[in-house]
Amino acid sequence: MRDLFLLVLLLIPLTAAATSVELVEAVRGAVTARPQVLAAQAQADAAAAGVTEARSRYLPRLTATETYTWTDEPAGSLFIALNQERNVMVDPTYDLIDPAAQTDFATRLTLEQKLFDAAAGYAIARARAGQAAAQAGARWSREEAAFAAFQAYLEVQRTAAALIWVEKSQEEAAEILRVAVERRQAGLGLKSDELRSRVQLAETERQLLTVRNDQTLSRRRLALAMGNAGGEVDIARPLSVDFWAGAAGGAAAGERADLHALSRRSDAAALALQESRAGYLPTLGVAASYGLHGEESPFAVDGAAWAVGAELRWELFDGLRRSGAAARAAAEEQGARAEHEEARRRQQHLRAEAQLRAEEATLQHVSALAAVAAAEEGQRLLLQRYEAGLVELAELLGAQSALDRARFAVVSAESRLLLARGNIRLQNGTFLTTILPGEEVAP
Repeated sequence: MRDLFLLVLLLIPLTAAATSVELVEAVRGAVTARPQVLAAQAQADAAAAGVTEARSRYLPRLTATETYTWTDEPAGSLFIALNQERNVMVDPTYDLIDPAAQTDFATRLTLEQKLFDAAAGYAIARARAGQAAAQAGARWSREEAAFAAFQAYLEVQRTAAALIWVEKSQEEAAEILRVAVERRQAGLGLKSDELRSRVQLAETERQLLTVRNDQTLSRRRLALAMGNAGGEVDIARPLSVDFWAGAAGGAAAGERADLHALSRRSDAAALALQESRAGYLPTLGVAASYGLHGEESPFAVDGAAWAVGAELRWELFDGLRRSGAAARAAAEEQGARAEHEEARRRQQHLRAEAQLRAEEATLQHVSALAAVAAAEEGQRLLLQRYEAGLVELAELLGAQSALDRARFAVVSAESRLLLARGNIRLQNGTFLTTILPGEEVAP
């Protein structure tokens, strides 16, 4: 039983190992569960509710009120009695100057309808522009979250490849140390050669420790990029360098989502200016009400009456509030237009830069592959010559260091190439549709 218990304890870490995901799963998780995506979608939902709120200015308003009054004010007491359909004017005991206190429960249902409000139309259009901007912002948030998950996926892939290369370098350093020890024991080598080999092996062990920590951290970053609260996520398989081959890299139809959001925000600012100017025009509305009055309890029908009316309201002076609002809206519109133009120019630059970096990364990858092939062959030949006593250990260690650098260069070049080609899709606004074609993904 004790042995079984110990076996279970040993298996627990294995069951808690990092789960593995494909790139599609990682991206799908990022665009549906990451908090920043949820926040952007919530803002889009809030903007949609704002359209309903703005549209309410065109719809009628129906209110019900219940008012209780207790007074001995002469005029108030008289009108309470009249509203309750009690003609106290013919009552000789009723004192018009000092009447007894009267109570009234007034129940009223009121219907109000705006017939003309120039600002309301602009308010609705502004709310719709804000909704479109928020929806575009939510789409761009998903695009960024998807690319961040892709970056995290590549980082896990890079650290996994680096770990393989470091372990191989460690094996080769151990082999060099073995040869140096054998040569010293045979009287053909120096003690200093053995010590230098041990230093080389210790260096690879330090690199191995660093790369393992990098791998753990990269898995945790991938988990966060997918919207997980913590833990580690591994990749199911590495991406090949031709992953993007055949994938469409053209620009998205219309503006990129973030630029479209800025464009609609500038439209909303222009509509806000029109709305503020419409505040100088009059408003026209009608109202109707039906009321009940009771002396002893609410909803009593001691008296009932109705009323209808219309109101034309034209505010002639408001302490410069409208002029200040118009000036503020004009400045905000100008700023929004400038912000959109700045973002458009920046996107053009980033798109051109992404293309150049992708071409650069392609050439660097080809160069790195050629360099590692040459370094491997050079290290193999020098190891054979060192075993035969034809070269010094320093030359072999130099070749080994060059091989280590070349291997790391290949790993980095592959990662940069994949990232650069993915960045082209991001700058074109087509990254998410390339990874998840035909899917409508939303939180």
